[in-house]
Amino acid sequence: MATQVSQHPQRSAADLFAQVGLLEGPGQLPAHLELFTEQADRILQQAREDVAEGKLTPEQFADFQQLLVDVAARVMSHPIIASNLYLKRFAEGVTEAQARHECQQFSVFALQFDVAQAKLVANAPTLEAYEERLRVLLNEKGIPYKDGFEGELTGQWSEATVHFTWMRNMARGLGLAFEDIGKIWIGLPGTQQFVEATFDLYASTDPSTAAGAAFAIENWAANSLWKPWIAGMEKLNATRRPPVDLGYLLYHDKEEEHHSQATLDELYEDFTEPWFDAEKFLSSAEEMLTRGVQAYYESQLESLPDKDETWPLDATEPRRFDPKTLKKVADV
Repeated sequence: MATQVSQHPQRSAADLFAQVGLLEGPGQLPAHLELFTEQADRILQQAREDVAEGKLTPEQFADFQQLLVDVAARVMSHPIIASNLYLKRFAEGVTEAQARHECQQFSVFALQFDVAQAKLVANAPTLEAYEERLRVLLNEKGIPYKDGFEGELTGQWSEATVHFTWMRNMARGLGLAFEDIGKIWIGLPGTQQFVEATFDLYASTDPSTAAGAAFAIENWAANSLWKPWIAGMEKLNATRRPPVDLGYLLYHDKEEEHHSQATLDELYEDFTEPWFDAEKFLSSAEEMLTRGVQAYYESQLESLPDKDETWPLDATEPRRFDPKTLKKVADV
């Protein structure tokens, strides 16, 4: 174990994934792992530097490599990220009723997510965590960041910059009133299950469980949510006047591109904490995607209006491999 770093001083994430059997072959990187692999290389380089400076032991480095493999296999290769057939078909174009259906149901999760964030604020284990979580919540509620998508806030509130205001703008363009969106009782069974999973996992008082669920939500959004939703809505807008306001979608697409790297940075920081439990983290991430996100899309597909034969029978493809069959990093 202690020779792991010196044996493979510059082994890339793609090489690592290929060697354990996660990829079909060298250079055969599937689309759902492209962004993660690029970002994993950056955090691996940081870990190598920390080993060189004595901040991380070679054994810890090997364990972190294994964690990245497990995340790639169990989280990033989860069917809801790797093969979301519902969103793939949505990107090809939707009817007005289908766009309205998606906007209405997602609005329930979007508004209830703030409740989960408030629970995280209330149960923050440290002052630093409290302040960071509070900034996220205040930004959702209308106080912009001074620069980009994190850091200090401007201190200036405006209803126009409340994220749910942007959701309301989109909903209005689809014929939905304030009374038609956001309320938990509007949610279909899959939507309510998504919200409940978010409360149970993302807002958990166990830090490893909460971290796993947060990682899952952020990386699902960054890798498979916003772009296909935007593509389908842009096709709809090309057929109607006035167009539906897509500000909510466009903002969050840019935000998640930034956040996905931040989730890996946070994972590395958490990994070095004495409380971090890798199995709790991974199990929570998988459960968030299965019990929450996948249940939502299965419900959406089942209840979809105007559904014809061009829509898939299932929201996702089956999982393509069993993560338990992969080699361990220590064995390659």
